[in-house]
Amino acid sequence: MNTVLINDTSFTLKELEQEVWKRLEKGALSYKDALHNPVVANVNTDGVNMRTVVLRKVWPPQKQLAFYTDKRSGKWKELALQNNISWLFYDAAKCIQIRLSGDVTLHHDDGIAAESWDGTTMNNRKNYSGRERPSSVVEFPLSGLPAVFETNDPTPEESTDGRKNFGVVITRVRWMEWLWLNSSGHRRATFTYLEDGSFTANWLIP
Repeated sequence: MNTVLINDTSFTLKELEQEVWKRLEKGALSYKDALHNPVVANVNTDGVNMRTVVLRKVWPPQKQLAFYTDKRSGKWKELALQNNISWLFYDAAKCIQIRLSGDVTLHHDDGIAAESWDGTTMNNRKNYSGRERPSSVVEFPLSGLPAVFETNDPTPEESTDGRKNFGVVITRVRWMEWLWLNSSGHRRATFTYLEDGSFTANWLIP
């Protein structure tokens, strides 16, 4: 049978692909979701660099997903030079791992960044208000935020200073892998996305 049975629900490869994107979309909407804080990896001059990020938005029809970052950060500069990226998600409760890879576009001074900034909370905006760029060497352990923002969120007016440092990283997914760890036998599938929006899919031995 060319399906996988998960919690009494049967999925074909096509249905499984749709289910994965539904899960990713849900992960972007709730900070409590298991997929809300994935790890991303990219290449730099020292090798591979990995970081935990917040999944901010998912566009299932376009096979895209995004996180925010300070444009002064190392990952922004690295991705500007080499725009390939990989994502890793893991839902420990459901024993499901999702891996994605693709290429990124960087958005700072455009409509995408403006719309994303408008949708951020004041608590999130303050993360872009530091005078020193991320990874700056300091004598003592510091957040880099203005002292007043360590105990209070900025007002909308105060937050505008951070806008110049705010960036959106959008990944166009080219490949996806789904893995289900199960005591009776693991299950694994891959999906490769084509330029016209279609995809090829295969079951794999885990």
